[in-house]
Amino acid sequence: MDRYINQLIEDFAKAEANPISNAEFGQLDVDFEKLMFEIEQRQTVSSVQLFNVSYEELPPVERLDKMQIQKLLLAIFNALSAKGTSVSISGNGVPVEIVYKEIREMFKEGFYAMPGWTIDFCSGYCPDCKFADYCESCKDAWTKEDLEKERKNN
Repeated sequence: MDRYINQLIEDFAKAEANPISNAEFGQLDVDFEKLMFEIEQRQTVSSVQLFNVSYEELPPVERLDKMQIQKLLLAIFNALSAKGTSVSISGNGVPVEIVYKEIREMFKEGFYAMPGWTIDFCSGYCPDCKFADYCESCKDAWTKEDLEKERKNN
C-alpha cells in the first residue's frame, strides 16, 4: 500500500507544480455584484481534471494507517492550495481519519477551482457535522444534550 500511496502523492505533487493563476477581480467596490454573480455561477471541476486523481483511486480510510492518511492529506492540501483553494478545519484535535473521509467525499462532487476559495466543511447545521464534537462554534450554539436529541430526530 505504501507504494500506491507514494504514487498518489506524486500525482498531487504534479498538480501542485501546475498552479492556477490568480484571477483579476478588478475594483471590488465597482464590480462586487458582478464578482458575486460569477462565483455563484461557477461549476465544480472534477478531481480528475484538477489533480488527475479520482474518488475511486483514493483508498477508503479503513485501508490506511494514520501516517498514510497524514501524508495523503498534506499532498491534497498542497495541491488544493496551488489551485487557489485553502482548507480550514472546524475544531481542535479533529482526528485525521475524519478529515480524510470528508475531503475524500469532495472527490465525488468536484471542487470549486478559483483563487480565494476556502473549504471549511461547515454547512451551518451542527447535528449533521462530522466535526461537531471538536468545534467551538458548535459548542457555543448547541448544548451536548440538544445536539444529541437533534441527531436522534434526524
